[in-house]
Amino acid sequence: MPDPYRCMLSPIELLSFVAAATERVQIGTSILVTAYYRPLLLAKRLTTLDILSGGRVVAGLGLGWSKDEYDHMDTPFTQRGARMTDFVRALKACWLPDPVEYHGEFFDVPKCDSSPKPLQRNSAGEPQIEIAMGGGGNPQGARRVAELADAWNPAGAPPEMVMEGLAGLNAMAAEFGRGPLKSYMRIFANPTMAGVEPWHGGFFGPMSWSGTAEEMKPKVEEAKEAGIEHIIIETGFWEPCPSSQNWIDQVDFFAPLVEVAHS
Repeated sequence: MPDPYRCMLSPIELLSFVAAATERVQIGTSILVTAYYRPLLLAKRLTTLDILSGGRVVAGLGLGWSKDEYDHMDTPFTQRGARMTDFVRALKACWLPDPVEYHGEFFDVPKCDSSPKPLQRNSAGEPQIEIAMGGGGNPQGARRVAELADAWNPAGAPPEMVMEGLAGLNAMAAEFGRGPLKSYMRIFANPTMAGVEPWHGGFFGPMSWSGTAEEMKPKVEEAKEAGIEHIIIETGFWEPCPSSQNWIDQVDFFAPLVEVAHS
């Protein structure tokens, strides 16, 4: 396991803390690996967070990449795509009006009540937390995103590639009777090149940014002009176990980029 991944706070508990300290910002995950959860329990935890935050949650879900972690969870790594599709279908079923029930290939939710429901509603007026998903690099992954996601959150793709991929996913989503997906773009940012070196030139190379916030502003403008709606700045790899003050420093450092994004 690479060092940057060895020390991570549990995301839902962390976001509960963030929700209590904020009022307006969206809060979300990038990502929760669905293989490490059960649909009914995750639905309850995300619903609780959505209620406590006043409906501000984005559930960023994904496959994960570590076979070691799958082995530790006693979950077949080779089934991860099919299992995730079934998981998200079950998860969304748990948010529907009671009684809820779901029977799929890998997951079953016996008929039961699962309340309360999320504050958010989908376009049909049903209880539903916004779901952002990555993937889409193969036909199975693309269909999963088009059928089940509200937003596309690819990894390591520059703006023009995000928008090109999104066009194809939106066409596929229309086949499922769904509207266009929101566009997300993820970047790895650090004041120094050394800070992004583990990612630069690799899979995340195109989206590894370094320098001052002022120097990064043109890249945010470029993303806006391309049509990107949301930018996720990945800062959790600055040090092995960030302190509270470290997180505050990161927010302060990148605040000018938020101003550009909203201008």
